[in-house]
Amino acid sequence: MLSNMVSFRFNEIPKGLSEEILDIEADELGIEESDITGIRIRLIFNKQDENLRVQCQLRAVAELTCDRSLDPYETTLESSYEVVFQHDVQDEYEELSGTLRKLDPSQNVIDLTRELRDTVLLSMPVKKLHPRYIKDGEITEFEASFGDKELDHDPRWDALTELKQRIQKN
Repeated sequence: MLSNMVSFRFNEIPKGLSEEILDIEADELGIEESDITGIRIRLIFNKQDENLRVQCQLRAVAELTCDRSLDPYETTLESSYEVVFQHDVQDEYEELSGTLRKLDPSQNVIDLTRELRDTVLLSMPVKKLHPRYIKDGEITEFEASFGDKELDHDPRWDALTELKQRIQKN
């Protein structure tokens, strides 16, 4: 592996199947000012002549803030991605499950930094909910409370409720 990025020399990757496990920090992927720590990446290489398939399995820990309660919580992010490098590729493309990239053996460098950074960022949950709001895989109802007293009725909504009732009568 070369320094300052997740890259490998093509000629140093053994032919056939091989594996590498990396423990890196978020800033090594160009993810700055994040609460993502302990990134473990398992790379499975399958090198055949002038082609290379890399399966990336990623696991990281993230400190998030709940969208409902604003309480901090820790969660594990897991994701996988595949990058295929081929010598005879005319058009490179990216999909959710993988990328096809042109392999230039003369440059001898396989850089996976961009794909791994994107995989980490896309594994972040869109809706950040503290685990206490999830029961059996379902999101639980949010109970409003003020201090120790449960609120059954919020008087701020009375005017709107009255207006809705008047509209429904007409």
